[in-house]
Amino acid sequence: MTKGTSNTRRVMLAVTEAGSLQALWQAAMEHMTGERAELITVFVRDDRWRRAASLPFTEEVSRASGGSMNFTAKRAEEVDRDAVMRTQGRLQKLATDSQIQLAFEILAEHEATRIHEFVRSESDLLIAPSFFKGRPFYSELARLKCRILLIDANNVIIDPEDY
Repeated sequence: MTKGTSNTRRVMLAVTEAGSLQALWQAAMEHMTGERAELITVFVRDDRWRRAASLPFTEEVSRASGGSMNFTAKRAEEVDRDAVMRTQGRLQKLATDSQIQLAFEILAEHEATRIHEFVRSESDLLIAPSFFKGRPFYSELARLKCRILLIDANNVIIDPEDY
């Protein structure tokens, strides 16, 4: 990865524990081919786990036994940490297979304004899952001064308002 060079474009890949990581990765690789580009992956933490854990009546139902238990802040942290580790592991494998150095950042949804730290120029590209459009995080993405490519599991959605 080349850092700080003016003619290196940045491709940012916003990922979550949900969504098609393979489709997002493929789009990123297509946009990095033949160009001087660096890839930054940003894992966007889902704040809804913590909000759910703050409610006194929230329970977790076991898939295996069907039993339930209180969904606590500690359990929400475990779920979140596991999701980050699984996603980072999958991304590391994809990066190794593609012979690309993995830059992995974690960003909570409530820290959405920090996404601007990753954009250096208008030629940069942010690739994100299309379901971000329905989340509060998207309003901050729409303010970025770079191109945005939203990926759906079945097709690519390019929103001209995002340019």
